[in-house]
Amino acid sequence: MRNKILAASVAALVAPAAFGGTITTATDLKLGGGMTAGYFYTNNTGSSNEDNYQVSDFILELSAEATEGVGFVGAVGTMAAITVLDGGVGNSPYANDFQYGWLTVTPAEGITIEAGKLATRVGYEVAPSYGNAHATIAALWGGQPVYYPGVRLSYDASDSLGFYVEANNDELGTAKSASAVGVGGNVSGLDYSVSYYRYNGYKDLVDVIVATEIAGMPVAANIDYHMLEEAPAPGADDTAYGVALYVTPTVGAVEVPVRVEFLNDGTSGVFGVDSATTFTITPTYRYTENSFVRAELSYVSSDNKIFSDDKGVAEDTKTSFAVQAGFTF
Repeated sequence: MRNKILAASVAALVAPAAFGGTITTATDLKLGGGMTAGYFYTNNTGSSNEDNYQVSDFILELSAEATEGVGFVGAVGTMAAITVLDGGVGNSPYANDFQYGWLTVTPAEGITIEAGKLATRVGYEVAPSYGNAHATIAALWGGQPVYYPGVRLSYDASDSLGFYVEANNDELGTAKSASAVGVGGNVSGLDYSVSYYRYNGYKDLVDVIVATEIAGMPVAANIDYHMLEEAPAPGADDTAYGVALYVTPTVGAVEVPVRVEFLNDGTSGVFGVDSATTFTITPTYRYTENSFVRAELSYVSSDNKIFSDDKGVAEDTKTSFAVQAGFTF
């Protein structure tokens, strides 16, 4: 699936390598990855700690294209995985170790087999913040798979239409394994991707992504619908949905990505909110193609009080601010 959606989602994990140099060894290796760091402030953290200085990401990635039949991608480092719901305070960073990687085999033209710790093809955003238009990741991302051990078979029927199927050991709830199928392509300038992800015996997830340009501005939408095998309690809801909308206007030399989300899980517990809305705006100045600085303001409003102030009083809103710099290798 060679389209803008994959460039913005799955391929964003590997895309920084396009800016990196080539290391001359027995075979040509590409160095990729990136680093972001900054200051994060957010209210209603449940404590007196409302700000944090942190390295959001530091990923070193090596890769080699499967030009001779076999290629690979491998990355080590750390990711803070800051979401709009935690605001960068109290989040639990990923460990400083191997993050993702897989071997790619191309047995025939248009066919690829990937095996290893895969990056999901579900969702518009990715875990490393340098691969996103925003310093924080969408709340919708919290209900999506990320990295997991597995194998994936992909078939590119044309330059704009592809299919994939995979089996993996992604764990969630009572599920110890999962599977997925998907299709993506381009119709009249509209890129699309549809995935069906099944946590075996626990939950099914339908993920839809569409992306295009309107008046020269990139726009996109990510829609998720979750279906639990069993409700968490008698009489509780067993479905949930979320929608994230993206638009990136440019004002002079500054990009101004805007993200709006609508989440509704009733009493299913999928997102941890009955219903909520998030708004994020992230003015970004790019010094070069692979370096930037950005500021971010975000706001979360929830129907139920999922936050609390420094005195432990339950609150239903969160306001966050961040300043972040980034460099991709």
